[in-house]
Amino acid sequence: KSMTFEIKNDTLFSSTGLKFFIGQKFTIGQPSSEGGYFRAIIHKSAAIVPAIWGQDSRFPYAIENHVNKKKSREKVKTNLIPGNSVTITRIGYSKTGKPYFYFASFSTGNEDFICDIKFALSLKELLLQP
Repeated sequence: KSMTFEIKNDTLFSSTGLKFFIGQKFTIGQPSSEGGYFRAIIHKSAAIVPAIWGQDSRFPYAIENHVNKKKSREKVKTNLIPGNSVTITRIGYSKTGKPYFYFASFSTGNEDFICDIKFALSLKELLLQP
């Protein structure tokens, strides 16, 4: 949980020695929320609530505080199957909602998603492939 990150070009380096890059594959883990929903992963069409509107205290992570929550959560739930592989298509740093976070965009082939990379790994919603 104390992992810190640094982004250089299109690669994200962690203080633990892990690195994340475009084209890297992950395995979808189990949803961590009740009802089979993911907390750290949203559908690409969902917009994170801007920090200017203030953080919703019910959500400690910015990625959980997004517009169109119900529709996005259903798309994630129906399209992300635990055990399936996904490929990182983009890495960046989100300053939309607080707290700010490093994100990874990835594709299942049919749909695109965004996750808070540190939060997703800590919840085991995304798993590193060997």
